[in-house]
Amino acid sequence: MEIQKDQRISDSHLRRNAIIYIRQSSPQQVKFNTESQKLQFSLREKAISFGWTHPIVIDEDLGVSAAGYSKRLGFQRVLTMVTMKQVGILFSLDASRLSRNSKDWAHLFELCGFFDTLVADIDQIFNLNIPNDRLVLGIKGTISELELSTLKLRLKQGAIQKARRGELKSILPPGYCYDHNDQIVIDPDDRVKQAINLLFSQFRKHTSVRQLAHWYIENNISFPVRQIGKHNPITWKIPKYGNLKTLLHNPIYAGVYAYGRRQTTYQYKDGSLVKKISDPLPRDKWQVFIKDHHEPYISWEEFLDIEAKILQNRPRWDMDENLGAIREGLALLVGLLRCAHCGKKLYVSYKTKNHPSAMYFCRGYNQENPKRCLSFGSHFADKYVSEELIKALEPAALEAGFTAVERIESENNENIKMARLELQNAEYQAERAFEQFDLVDPKNRLVAASLEQRLNARLAEIKRAREKLSNLKQTERTLTEEEKESILCLSRDFKQVWHHEKTDPVLKKQLLRLFIQEIMVNHDVDKSMLHLIIHWQGGVHTKLSIKKRKTPIGSKADESLVEKVKKLAMRIDDSEVARVLNMSGEKTPKGLRWSKDRVKQFRKHHHIKCHKKKNPDAFTAEKAAKYLGISRRALNTLVKRGLIETNQVMSFAPWEIAREQLDSDQVRQAIKNLRNTGRLFLNDGFSRNQIELFPTISSKNEPPG
Repeated sequence: MEIQKDQRISDSHLRRNAIIYIRQSSPQQVKFNTESQKLQFSLREKAISFGWTHPIVIDEDLGVSAAGYSKRLGFQRVLTMVTMKQVGILFSLDASRLSRNSKDWAHLFELCGFFDTLVADIDQIFNLNIPNDRLVLGIKGTISELELSTLKLRLKQGAIQKARRGELKSILPPGYCYDHNDQIVIDPDDRVKQAINLLFSQFRKHTSVRQLAHWYIENNISFPVRQIGKHNPITWKIPKYGNLKTLLHNPIYAGVYAYGRRQTTYQYKDGSLVKKISDPLPRDKWQVFIKDHHEPYISWEEFLDIEAKILQNRPRWDMDENLGAIREGLALLVGLLRCAHCGKKLYVSYKTKNHPSAMYFCRGYNQENPKRCLSFGSHFADKYVSEELIKALEPAALEAGFTAVERIESENNENIKMARLELQNAEYQAERAFEQFDLVDPKNRLVAASLEQRLNARLAEIKRAREKLSNLKQTERTLTEEEKESILCLSRDFKQVWHHEKTDPVLKKQLLRLFIQEIMVNHDVDKSMLHLIIHWQGGVHTKLSIKKRKTPIGSKADESLVEKVKKLAMRIDDSEVARVLNMSGEKTPKGLRWSKDRVKQFRKHHHIKCHKKKNPDAFTAEKAAKYLGISRRALNTLVKRGLIETNQVMSFAPWEIAREQLDSDQVRQAIKNLRNTGRLFLNDGFSRNQIELFPTISSKNEPPG
């Protein structure tokens, strides 16, 4: 090949490497726009024609945009090699291949000019140290950036115009597909249609998306999931919480064509722009909203109910208007109660995990009123509100009994129908795999082995589907006439069913939230009365008055118990006080064992202050032993011999030992003896300060003293 010459290329440039930078903006361009790749790779011959024997091709950025929102490893590698003076010339097809934003351009120009690196495109070579070359290359970069902005704007405007006509195609969720006219239609696969209908029917029965996800896991029900970029766009597997929530939020199932439900924003983080997709915007901010665009699975009113249900199930950590998800606790009015004093929702707390008693309280803290507005037990409030609900529902209880019978039978039929469709799909896939295996040449073992493995997998799916259908048929049973009559009898006595101990509290809460919108609670302190106003869904209001019971915590406590708690509280915290009292056999005024919360309530009732800051010169037994560097047994020996005096409020309470006791000369001498001889006391184990049990009687002839 004939060597071309250019006055900008010097010997120092030829002694370095020539870099061929290749890039395309998207994976689709890499896959389909192959001519652009060939043209960029041809720059290698151009570099050889200028005198470089082994040009380096950098193609790590194939399929990566140069708009500044993606990390380009190949471009970073080029900059690194330029700073290490390894690059004599950088070849690129045009300016748009190197960068589409001014920030990367400025960085590249600065480095190439400083380290004397040439930049070349398909037409000419540029030296960044020459002002004219720098100007021309800068203009090309600016045009490239402007070109990208113009293309993006035109494409976006075209997409919006097409979306306003409802013709812009996108990836459809499971349950929908495009027909030959590019119209959105319901998926003709009966198994897929049945799965989508089952999704919405089950969500009506469950209280939250998370409980619905648990139902799919417990019953081993598969769900169609769209796989992007796969040959088979639908795969069947157990759905996750995120998949279910996304589908339930999608208005396409209500026959609505929507566009612009999310907003794209950009953030500057760690020296680069990061693209962020926002959460779904409010409905009035959607760019396109076309109702009755295609055949729906559910009505628009039901979609709005689903949205409201999911919204109400959000935790009430940072908000106060939603009800919160229904949980398994026994308090029935959670999320429905609102304080009439401050206007905030009431919370619930349980005494213990399995204890039926609960407490409703208001966190109405503000600068004017730092105390809680009100608090009361759940028992009577739940009881009286439930009685009002029973009065309202008893006329319709018989009709609900008939509906329950029909629902039990239809739910069994739905599960069996889904299992049959799953078996039919598995048989179809196995038949296709067998046809492919039957057509292959047996001598071509490379292909035959793969098809045989695929056929065996399909046959295993058939076996699992048959076993699942068989198990469902075994558990299936039709309600007998006696069972139907029993259900109807229970519906006639709705009150007995409600108060039965085995009635699910979650079901009770569902009924309460279905018919009651809110309950306002007002506390009359003077009369010790709770006034409740029930706001029913239909706009009717019911007033209730409940006598508030006073909590007798600590009211019958003995003075000795109060004195013990007062002394203990000055030295140890509430949990330690509870431990000492329990070990001493002390009970609360109600005859219960002590706990940290009960000690706290007891102190509050008797105005006992909590323990003060610990005295650094007062040691417990463990700290004293550690301070002296001896064992606990040796410390006990020193205490028994009288060398160390301890202070203890009561039995089982921690010792309190003064530092001066531990630093005394006698204690130090005993510890020194222990380390030298292994014994605390050298005088036959007797301390000089110890009184003898049998004193020695002196002789008559022996002088006294």
